[in-house]
Amino acid sequence: MGRPEKPLVTLNLGLLDLARWLREIRTNAQLTYVELAAKTNNAYSATTLQRAASGKRVPRLPVVEAYAVACGGSLEQARRRWRNARVVEHGTVHALGSAPRPRLVENAAELRAALREMYHRAGTMPLREMERRAGLGRLPRSTMRRMLDGATMLSKDQLLAFLTVCDVPEREHQNWLDALSRVWDKRHSWYDNELFKNLHEPAEQFIRDEWNHRIERKPPSGRGRLTSNAGAQRSQFARGRPANKNGKRLKLGFTTTG
Repeated sequence: MGRPEKPLVTLNLGLLDLARWLREIRTNAQLTYVELAAKTNNAYSATTLQRAASGKRVPRLPVVEAYAVACGGSLEQARRRWRNARVVEHGTVHALGSAPRPRLVENAAELRAALREMYHRAGTMPLREMERRAGLGRLPRSTMRRMLDGATMLSKDQLLAFLTVCDVPEREHQNWLDALSRVWDKRHSWYDNELFKNLHEPAEQFIRDEWNHRIERKPPSGRGRLTSNAGAQRSQFARGRPANKNGKRLKLGFTTTG
């Protein structure tokens, strides 16, 4: 089994638990680090795997997962212990529990706070790693960064990918989708007024596009105007503005909140 490993010395109790567990499953598997590296198909070197169990710093999650699988350990335990170590490392323990549960979410600010808390509970995983795990194009890290900063909201598909990557049980997904629906229903309550009830198809398509989050609404400035990062759709909407009885195009300037 090679030389004895150095004693674990760390103030991060989550990291201490993770390192002890990694050492324990390797001992039970009776593997040297060279043999362990071979069982990962040399995806990680013996040095990298040994460093993961050193207790000096929280290793990357893919390394912990590969280590656990090679030793016949539980992936669920590996992820749970890694998350705990990351939560302690980032000092977010005291903040957990301050955001509302998804069933109590009523507005965009509360939903973003709940999603940020979930992100921290999941170990504050690097956004690049979350993007990779979600699959190509499903959860762009730029979108996640802006959501966490309070500048935008995830779409339905992005939210589902976010929940999956954060290991939220599937039975809880509908509660989050319902929260997202409530937020957008409240945000777009202006659609119920008489003007928007009588809009023609281009405007209705615009509203459907906004529901799907293909158009990004920014806080209004000045007299209130609509800004968009989807120029082509905005131009199409402008060309199709409904006309009044005199044949003149309506000016649809409006302001949103939330």
